[in-house]
Amino acid sequence: MKIGIEAERANIDNPTGVEHYAQQLILAISKQDLENEYVLYLRTKPSKWMEQLPKNFKIKVMPFPMFWTQLRISWEMFVHPVDVLFIMASAFPLVHPKNSVVTIHDLAWEFYPETFKTFMRLYLRFSTWFACKFASSIIAVSEQTKKDIVKTYKIPAQKISVIYHGFDLSTEMPAKASEEKLLEEQEKVRTLPEKYILYISTLQPRKNVSGLIEAFIELKKEKQIEHSLVLVGGKGWLYESIMQQIKNHPEVIYCGYGYDRFKYLKKADLLVQPSFYEGFGMSLLDAFAAGVPVACSNISSLPEIAGDAAIYFDPKNKQEMKSAIYAGIADRALHDLLKEKGTERLKNFSWKKCAEQTLLVLKGKHV
Repeated sequence: MKIGIEAERANIDNPTGVEHYAQQLILAISKQDLENEYVLYLRTKPSKWMEQLPKNFKIKVMPFPMFWTQLRISWEMFVHPVDVLFIMASAFPLVHPKNSVVTIHDLAWEFYPETFKTFMRLYLRFSTWFACKFASSIIAVSEQTKKDIVKTYKIPAQKISVIYHGFDLSTEMPAKASEEKLLEEQEKVRTLPEKYILYISTLQPRKNVSGLIEAFIELKKEKQIEHSLVLVGGKGWLYESIMQQIKNHPEVIYCGYGYDRFKYLKKADLLVQPSFYEGFGMSLLDAFAAGVPVACSNISSLPEIAGDAAIYFDPKNKQEMKSAIYAGIADRALHDLLKEKGTERLKNFSWKKCAEQTLLVLKGKHV
């Protein structure tokens, strides 16, 4: 069987959630399946790790100015069809094989439209609906995402398989950066305060970073805690208001993108994930692996992923958020229990399992 994979998302030097999923899943599939033939479609020069994949993986670079997936891959399917096409995120080619699989990570633009620019919101709405409508099978990364797809786009539930992301510390690839930037990050980590609460994700409205900052500053005054708040992540849409918010608060430290997030996790006392909406929440698994307790929102997929290994709060309730954060750092018995539970919870997620289940879907089966 010949399987085509839209792999440009996996070809990013500084990946976020979707790109990380694409990288790790391709690596895991390459270890599981040495029989089928794979073609990785790229728009740019392949990363070094791609060139080291097994012989049954071929790379095809196809430069194209815009709408690469919808138009260029469509042409490729027309002139060089494959048995199965796997699209690892919402964009879907207009021309595609009968057997085509797409992964849907979340529908954030449907539930928090105000956090997206108008063109991007409309584009994501149409492209995701089109993918869900015309793919032969859909992979959702959580039960919550599956429910959202069924309810929002009226897609039959039996068309959707839920396959969780995995975790494998041995295949984690730190984001690429110049030697100067790596030295700069190393210095940032070295000079961080002894005690801090950590946030790792993009700075954007949907992530509720402003709410976290407000809650932390109030908690700092009310309880006189020694901790600082460290923010690690790229600058997303409307990040300027967040930067303005922390301007006069030296106890809130923004460290930038974070090329190696585990360096920050290693010294953290608590990870806080205050999002209004998440399709999965990969930072939770990072924290579990690093032995860092978690406090997170009680919404969308986060309780599904964290299980009993987190303290929960309503992201719209500042008092609840403050109470959860304080419990996570002040109650040391709870702090240690959460670390144990996180280690146990992490065992439910592996890229090997993710690859095995994805291969079943690519072969036309339902998981």
